[in-house]
Amino acid sequence: MGSKQVEVITKPIEINIIQPTMPRAIDLKEPYWYVVSEAVITNPYKRNEEGKRDESLGRENPSWPEGYTYLDKFLDEMKNLNGGDVVFVAMTMDDYELMSFNMQELRRYIREVQEVVVYYRDVTIKNPDGTTEDGVGVSNSTSKRPTIGLWPRNKDE
Repeated sequence: MGSKQVEVITKPIEINIIQPTMPRAIDLKEPYWYVVSEAVITNPYKRNEEGKRDESLGRENPSWPEGYTYLDKFLDEMKNLNGGDVVFVAMTMDDYELMSFNMQELRRYIREVQEVVVYYRDVTIKNPDGTTEDGVGVSNSTSKRPTIGLWPRNKDE
């Protein structure tokens, strides 16, 4: 019994990878921040026809008592908005800085995940005309934008 010649043939197999739809963009709403101090609000006298302050015309805000502060004004406004109730959600300046840092971390992470998604879409998607001339696993993107550290370090490339 003689040995038989084994012929090995390699040919690429096209894999049709279904691209998932991208999620809708994040739609964040801006909260309104109040920064309140205990400083006394100036309540100047009204102006006369010449544009000068005139004590005889009274104060611009006659309902404000003497020594009325920004904190007093804020509390009055919150009572009007909330049906007489005043509720605080407060944080220290250190906690505010921590929240700001956390938001930056979330933004960084989202950007990096987006780069990974773009990279894998580029290496698996067909050309816009449906051809795969560049082959499987080769980026069909014309973007020169660096992605997640895979960009050649040589400035000439």
